[in-house]
Amino acid sequence: MKPLRDQKQLDEMRKRLYDRGASVEQANRHQLADTPVDVARDWGARPTPPPPVAQAAPQSTQAAAVPPTPSPSELPVAEPHRPRRYRSFILIGSILIFILVAAVSSLHIYFGGNQISNQNIHILVQGQPLIGGGEVMNLQVSVSNQNSVPIESATLILKYPPGTRSVGDSPRNLFEERIPLNDIAPEGLQTVPVRIVVFGEENTEREIQATIEYRVNGSNGMFYKDADPLAFRISSSPLVLRVDSIEKVASGQLVELTLTAVSNANAPLEDILITADYPNGFTFEASEPAPEYGENVWRIDSIQPESSTEIKLQGIVSGLTDESFRINFSAGPVDPNNQYQVGAALAEAKADFTIERPFIDVDIAINGNKTRSVVLPEAAESDVVVSITNTLDETVYDMVVEVVPDGNALQEDSITGSNGFYDSNTDTVRWEVSNNESFDRVLPGDSRSLTFSIEPNSNRTTASFNIVVNVYARRIAESSAQETLVGTVRAEAKYSSSITMGSQVGYGNGQFLDVGPVPPAIGQSTSYTITLVASAGANDISNGIVETSLPIYVNWLDTYDGEGDVTYNSVSKKLIWEVGNLSQGRQKQVSFQVDLQPSVSQVGTIPVLLNKQFFKANDKFTGALLQDEALAVTTELSTELGFQRGNGEVVR
Repeated sequence: MKPLRDQKQLDEMRKRLYDRGASVEQANRHQLADTPVDVARDWGARPTPPPPVAQAAPQSTQAAAVPPTPSPSELPVAEPHRPRRYRSFILIGSILIFILVAAVSSLHIYFGGNQISNQNIHILVQGQPLIGGGEVMNLQVSVSNQNSVPIESATLILKYPPGTRSVGDSPRNLFEERIPLNDIAPEGLQTVPVRIVVFGEENTEREIQATIEYRVNGSNGMFYKDADPLAFRISSSPLVLRVDSIEKVASGQLVELTLTAVSNANAPLEDILITADYPNGFTFEASEPAPEYGENVWRIDSIQPESSTEIKLQGIVSGLTDESFRINFSAGPVDPNNQYQVGAALAEAKADFTIERPFIDVDIAINGNKTRSVVLPEAAESDVVVSITNTLDETVYDMVVEVVPDGNALQEDSITGSNGFYDSNTDTVRWEVSNNESFDRVLPGDSRSLTFSIEPNSNRTTASFNIVVNVYARRIAESSAQETLVGTVRAEAKYSSSITMGSQVGYGNGQFLDVGPVPPAIGQSTSYTITLVASAGANDISNGIVETSLPIYVNWLDTYDGEGDVTYNSVSKKLIWEVGNLSQGRQKQVSFQVDLQPSVSQVGTIPVLLNKQFFKANDKFTGALLQDEALAVTTELSTELGFQRGNGEVVR
């Protein structure tokens, strides 16, 4: 049917549609069948034709006839697919081209045709392989570029060993130095001279490392090339340290070391520091000369060529048997950044100690207390017993006992000992064979005892003393062991302070007004003012507190005045006065009011107004807990206030 294009065609269509005699063109209809069709899996194979499908009978005489389904012989035959061989040729050609390009590139790189290579940059560090400590070393660093393109922003990095310093009027320690080289042209060479001063011990091996840092045109990355390090040896040192000390000591023994600094330089050495590194088991006592800083830094202003300077050091070594200790010494010029630190070590030395079993076991007891720190009552005289036992398997001869007292609690006549000689020139007490015949020979396992007393100076605050007992004897010599000092012990005693608690009672409310009868009478109230006083002794005290309580028949009037805080518990009737801190020789007091109304059962008695007072505090110097107490306060008023005796007895 033609498409409608104008009104005339539209009218003709209506006429045909509504005309009964008009003939209508019948459309062909295709029928679908459920017969499966075998589809070929290869381009060259022909599919199996489907079986014939029976045609359905027409529904009406007016329906159009369906065209018959063609038979398999009438179907068109597909042409077989021809394989596309050009794809294989393309794949093989691509592989051959890749192999050819890779081979050409490899040959190009192998024969040096590249523009930049790290292997074409060479660094050479030249210097003396043998140099004396403190001398100037002249270095020459050469950097060459064998590439066809320049290297840009090149920087030479030199890493120096410890003890390296710059040359000039203001020398400084050198650890790493960066020297800019800028650009190096192709086939170019740059030589950098460097002058440094190297310090160190004799026969020590050191090395200097060099690295070149650079960029290349067209790249933002940074590249590096390391040189072979320059190894050298320090042939001599301008300064030598020597230590003279014993190697075997007893725990708690006072030892002396002699440190000698010897100059090997051709010119004077000036402003030299010597430092010591002490182990935990070593306690510094004294030195000659005294340290410049702390307990381990000494300064030597100048040492002339072939001259020497000595430092005598004393200390106490403490530890367990067979334990080892080492003191390390270092000497060199002053660090420009720290005047108490060695900038570069010219020389080092060490002192080794080994704790061995004491040759003589020395024990000390103060008032029967064998601990090394004893707290004694204020101004109390003490008895000291020194026990000496030979722990060797051999006999010791000519034993000498020396007691060295020290402390602000002692004076010239504080120590009194039997058969002991006090030498005021050296402040020591000595016992020897001349005044103790038993010291002539002490067999293995034998013991000797000495007794002396100490009377302190009672006018001292924070009084204390310490005693060092040294025992000397002669025994069979042993290599690296001291032959005379065979035992030592130290003890310290601190004198604790004392505190005092006092109390008194007054009549009235503290404003000198009479309140109630005196003596107290039954059924009438009498007010009293009670004053508590807390005092410190020779040392400062802290955390002072006073505790007491009121009897059941006494009333608290909640009125008080004084130093510190007062707390009252109305249920338990307990009273607490917080005294706090008190300086030595000072006191604090507090006053408060109470009220008493006697009963018949108290007639003829003197009632208690305040029970016992207990005062406790801590001694700031010794840390000891101090205590004192005061008696109960009664209604009996002092006769110095004008009252007669018996004024506190309850009457009717």
